[in-house]
Amino acid sequence: MAEGAGAYFEDHKESGDLGRLALRGGIVSVAMQYGNGALQIAAAVVLARLLTPEDFGLVAIVTVLTSFAPLLIDFGLGDATTQRSKITRSQVSSLFWLSSGIGLAIAVVVAACSPLIATIYRDPRLEPIALYTAITFVLWGVSNQHLALLRRTMQFGRIAKIQTLGTLAGIAFAIIIAFCGYGYWALVLRPIANSLCVAFGAWLACRWRPGFPAFDNEVKSMVRFGLHVVGFSVTYTVAKAVDRIGLGLFYRPEQVGYYQNAITLYENSIFSALAQLHTVGSAALSKLQSNPAALRQKYEAALSAVAFFVMPMAAILSVTAGDLTVILLGEKWLAAGSLLSIIALRGIFQVVEGSQGWLHLSVGRADRWRNWGIVTAAVQIVAVLGGLPFGAKGVAMAVVMASLLIAVPSIIYAGRPIGIGTALVIRAVGPQLIGAISTAAGGWWLQTTTLTDFSSFVRICLSAGFCICIYLVIVVGLFRLTEPIKVAGSVVQDLLRKR
Repeated sequence: MAEGAGAYFEDHKESGDLGRLALRGGIVSVAMQYGNGALQIAAAVVLARLLTPEDFGLVAIVTVLTSFAPLLIDFGLGDATTQRSKITRSQVSSLFWLSSGIGLAIAVVVAACSPLIATIYRDPRLEPIALYTAITFVLWGVSNQHLALLRRTMQFGRIAKIQTLGTLAGIAFAIIIAFCGYGYWALVLRPIANSLCVAFGAWLACRWRPGFPAFDNEVKSMVRFGLHVVGFSVTYTVAKAVDRIGLGLFYRPEQVGYYQNAITLYENSIFSALAQLHTVGSAALSKLQSNPAALRQKYEAALSAVAFFVMPMAAILSVTAGDLTVILLGEKWLAAGSLLSIIALRGIFQVVEGSQGWLHLSVGRADRWRNWGIVTAAVQIVAVLGGLPFGAKGVAMAVVMASLLIAVPSIIYAGRPIGIGTALVIRAVGPQLIGAISTAAGGWWLQTTTLTDFSSFVRICLSAGFCICIYLVIVVGLFRLTEPIKVAGSVVQDLLRKR
C-alpha cells in the first residue's frame, strides 16, 4: 500500500472550516471546469470547420443512445464511496471490481447491439461507430473508484486537472484525425483518447490500489445505495437524451447535428459547472448528515451563491447565442445558434433543479432521488413528444418549459426529510431568478431594437455589458444581495494567499 493511502479511508467528521474548504474546492474545480469547457468549445470551433453537420449528427445518434452507460458502470458506487461515513480498503476493492465488471459487460452488449442500431436508424455507418464507442466503457470502469476516493478527500482541483488533461488529449487526437480527412471518425476516437488519459491520471493521482474483494453487509448496503443513485441517473440521462433520440428518428442527421452542437455549447458553458458543483456539494454536505440544522444553513448559502453567478450567465448566453455561435462555429451553424438561444434559458431553472442531488445524497436518501428521476423522465418525455411536430425549435422550447415546471418541486421533495421547503428556496434564489429573467428580457429588447446594425462581436460585448448592469441593479441594488460576492471574494483571497 502506497504511503498516504490511508487518508482516503478516514471517517467523515464535521469541521469548523468545512464551509471554507467546500467553497475553495468548488471555486477551484468550477474554474478548472470552465477551462475544460473552453477547451471543448475551442475544439468545437475547429472541428465544426473541418467536419459537416451530418458528421456530428451521426455520432450524436450513437452518443445519446449510449449516454446511460457511464452511469450504469459507476452504478452509484462512486457516490456511495464519497457519502459513506466509514469505509474500508476491502470494501472499496469490492466496488472497484464490480464497476470494472459492469463496464466490460456493457461494452460487450453495446458492441453486440451495433448492427441493430444501424438497422433501426437505416444507416450502416452507425454500426462501426457504436462498436468503437464501446471501448470507452471499459476505461470508465477501471477509474471510477479512484476518482471517488479523490472526491472523498475533497481533492477537486486534482480531479479537474486530470479531466482537463484528458480533454486536451482527446481534442488533439480528434483534430489530427479530422485534418487527415477521416470525417466523423475524429468524433468517434476522441472520447477513447480522453478516457484513456483520465484512467491513467486517476491511477497516478490516487495512491490506493485494489485488492481482494470482500462482499460483506456494508458492501451490500453500498450497492443498494448505488442502485438507487443509478436509478435516478439513468432515468435522468434518458430524459436528457430523448430530445435527440426523437429528432434522430423523425428528422435528418444534420438536424440532430445542429441540436447537438447547441447542446454542446450549453453544457460546456452552463451545465458542466452545475455538474461539477454536484460533486462538491454532495461531498461537503455529507459531512453534515448528523446535523440537519447546519446542513439546511449551508445548503441555502451554497444555492444562493451558485444562483447568483450561474443564472445571469444563462440569461446572457441566451441573448448572445446567435452571434456567439456564428463567431465560434461559422455561418453554416446559424441554426444551432437559434436553438442555443432557447436552450440557454434552461440554465436559469436548472440551477435549482441541479442542487437536489446535494440533499438526497447528503442525507443518504438515494431512493428518493431515484423516485424523482422517474418523475423527471416522464415530464421530459411528454414535453419532447409535444415539441417534436414543431421541429428542433419546438423540442428546445418544450425542454425549457419542463425544467421550469419541475425546478422548485424537485427541491421540495428532496428537502422534505430535513425540513427544506418552498420558503427556503425563495429566500435562496428569489432575487437572482427575478434578476435573471429581467436580464434576458432587457437583453433581447436591446438586441432587436438598437443593435441590429452592429457587427456580431460588438453586439455580444454591448449586450453582455447591458445585461450585467441590469442584473446588478436589480439583485444588488434593489434586493441588497451582496453576500455571494463577499464569500467568493474571501475564497479567492484565500487561494491567492496560499499561492
